Amino acid sequence: MSGHFSSPRNQRRFFWVSGSILIIGIAAFVSVVVLRGTGNAFPDVFSNKPATLYKPPKTVPVTNDQTDLARRFIETAVTRENLDTAYDIVGPDLKGTLTRKQWDTGNIPVITYNAANARTAAFTVKYSYPTAALFEIDLVAKPNTETRPELLFYIGLTRKDTNSPWLVNYWEPHWRPPVPMAP
Repeated sequence: MSGHFSSPRNQRRFFWVSGSILIIGIAAFVSVVVLRGTGNAFPDVFSNKPATLYKPPKTVPVTNDQTDLARRFIETAVTRENLDTAYDIVGPDLKGTLTRKQWDTGNIPVITYNAANARTAAFTVKYSYPTAALFEIDLVAKPNTETRPELLFYIGLTRKDTNSPWLVNYWEPHWRPPVPMAP
C-alpha cells in the first residue's frame, strides 16, 4: 500500500478525492444540523384563542315546495317529457353551460328512467338544511321498458339563500353492483 501512495500522481488524486468528500460532509452537516430545513412546518407555539369548532347546520323540515319540485323534475327531465319546463327548475351544477335550445334536444346530463310511479313514489329525506336538501326516491320502471325494474335515485336541491327558489342540482342513481357470494 505504501507503494501506491509513493507516486505523486496518486497522492494528488487522493488529496482531491478526500477533499471532495470532506466538503460534501461539511455541506451535509450544515444543512442538517445548522439549517434544520423545514421538516416541521407546524410551529410549536400555542395560541390563547379558543378553537373554532364545527357547528353542523340547523336542520329544517321538508316543505311541499321541495317535494313538488323534485317530483316535477322527475316527471319532466328524467322521463324526457316537457324538457322546456325542466330547464327552469335545474341549477347550474346540473345544467352546466347548456342553452335552452341544447337542453330541449334531450341530450342532457340527467340519467333517464321511465318510471311508472313518478307521481306517487315517496321521498326519503337524507338531510334538509335551510339552503340544501337531499332525498332518496325508489322508482319502478314502466312495463316493457329496457331499464332496471326498480332503482333508487338521489335527488339534491339547493338555493342561494332562504329567500331564493329551490333548484335541482343533483340526480344520480343509488345503485351498487351485487357482491358475489363466496364459493
